Amino acid sequence: MKVYSQDLRERVLKAVDQGLRREEAAKLFGVSESSIKRYLRLRYETGSLAPKPIPGRTPKKVGALENGLLPQLEAHPDATLEEHCKLWETGTGMKVSISTMSEGIRRLKWTRKKKTLEAKERKEEERQRWMEEAKRLDVNKLRVIDETGSNLTLTRKYGRAPKGQRSKGSITRKRGKNVTSDAQNFR
Repeated sequence: MKVYSQDLRERVLKAVDQGLRREEAAKLFGVSESSIKRYLRLRYETGSLAPKPIPGRTPKKVGALENGLLPQLEAHPDATLEEHCKLWETGTGMKVSISTMSEGIRRLKWTRKKKTLEAKERKEEERQRWMEEAKRLDVNKLRVIDETGSNLTLTRKYGRAPKGQRSKGSITRKRGKNVTSDAQNFR
């Protein structure tokens, strides 16, 4: 429902106060007679013509989301809405719908966007540490059952970030076929 401006309300009541009948004022200003009655009652009861607040419940879940969702978004920027709902329920015990989660994220001014991907290989310290740990593994204790394969470049292409900022992610810059190994290579 559209709220009429304060100026129009004052002009309508000024015309009625100067002796114009309510029916004529309604036609002249393009408002209903019931609106004029409501304005007169409002002025009599409160002394003001300011519109009352629009009724409705305050959203309880969205308020809670606004207060506690930011750390979750920062920790999991590429999670889907459904995953964010599950994470929220696990962390707080409060179940929220996908639309409520979407509204909470929107109110925090986080948007979904395509991620800017950088190579994982740039993390040389982690890579070197893993290689050192792998050297200590006892190859005789490793058993590979059947042929296994994996695509090292699988990553989500979209994530969320504050409005005006990029969503960043990392990806293995391996180009070519899937990495496969079979049991014969380890004997």
